[in-house]
Amino acid sequence: MFRLALILFGGDALGRRWKIFMAAGVLTALTGAVLLADLVDGVADVATWVLGAVLLVQGLVEMVVGATHARVRRRFELLRGAAMVVCACLVLDFPWDNAIAAGILFGAAFTFNGLIRIASSWLIRYPSWRKSNLMGWAYLLLALLLFTDWPVPSSMNVSLCTGLALGVGGYILMRGAWRLRRLPRGSRLAAIELYSGTRVLSPDAAPATPEALAANAAAGHMIVHVWTAVDGDQDRIRLPLIERYIASMTRKGRVSTGHIALECEDGLYISHHPRVRLAITQANLVGHLRATSGNDHPGVWLPAYAEEAAATRPSTHKLHFRAYNRAYLQAFWEAYRQDDTYNLTSRNCSVVVTQAVDAAVEGVFADRPFWRTLLRLALHPDVWMAGSARVRAEAIAWTPGLALDYVGAVRRITHPRHDLKVHLSRWWKTRRTRKPRVG
Repeated sequence: MFRLALILFGGDALGRRWKIFMAAGVLTALTGAVLLADLVDGVADVATWVLGAVLLVQGLVEMVVGATHARVRRRFELLRGAAMVVCACLVLDFPWDNAIAAGILFGAAFTFNGLIRIASSWLIRYPSWRKSNLMGWAYLLLALLLFTDWPVPSSMNVSLCTGLALGVGGYILMRGAWRLRRLPRGSRLAAIELYSGTRVLSPDAAPATPEALAANAAAGHMIVHVWTAVDGDQDRIRLPLIERYIASMTRKGRVSTGHIALECEDGLYISHHPRVRLAITQANLVGHLRATSGNDHPGVWLPAYAEEAAATRPSTHKLHFRAYNRAYLQAFWEAYRQDDTYNLTSRNCSVVVTQAVDAAVEGVFADRPFWRTLLRLALHPDVWMAGSARVRAEAIAWTPGLALDYVGAVRRITHPRHDLKVHLSRWWKTRRTRKPRVG
């Protein structure tokens, strides 16, 4: 959440308040330490109830919002909201003592995340793969402790996980606040790589003032086009999660990874392809997944969406942005396009588009009331969805499926015409129109 808030507010808005974020990080980390040590009687119970209440409220809001949507998105958001409510009931021990069930749930989640991190880091070998691999083993070790009830009894599983989450969150806040303090005034953060200390660019473009955003909207929308890996091939092997987030496969051995591109209606187009099409099959897929220099290929930037759609097929999803900083986007594009190297996992179409979207929405909330907007972001379900998509992408790789989740969440956050009030109004109107007429 902190990364996305930094993108939307811009470095200056948060940089002026770095002491507040540092204090919040210290307080959060100390609270986590107290929970882990159980030094203060009753603190664990209070923290557990707060966590459960937050999950319950977010789950109910998610279900209300999801009920106003249609088809696949409606089912997904209702399922996600129901999952949050179930987790809240487990944390709150409602309607009965759920200590054992909570331990199994958290243990299963840690096991899944650990196996995914270990497998992806070993296969892909991105620059920080050793660190991710160690984190995967740490997840498995924690899952083992939860399953065996040693050294912590099952009644303390929720407190243990809450304490660890608070400790990690506090550390992230403190690290971000410290780097904000060292950030030169007026710097802008293309693709928000604040945590690695790279891609901090000089302020050579106009800030995202309300006048600039209005001018961009008048000039045309920014559109993100997504071609999913599922292309309607009847010979496709049905792999629901894999084909949604990684690749689709056919019985003849052909592999499709999907594609994503960004278009501005005033002429800018970002679409990254290898200069020579990669012949990816089930037999050589693992070899292509390595994010090493041996898999770098000369790339090409396609000139326009119309040409790409005519050569392949129209995009499956189109995400429109009205509020975006065209100057920041152009500055980022001019810097990124100097190197056309293509790598299937570390420098692909999804990497450039997600970074371009981050650059384009940087500072769009800079002129809004800070604390009220920050509170709304903290309670917004899509902020957590965007953060989850980013974490999964950093643990594996950016793919069109993950980029679709992330960009879609950012669009709903920056274009909040479907807030809770609007959703309730739409739900009520839908119910009234469905009532059978009498007479």
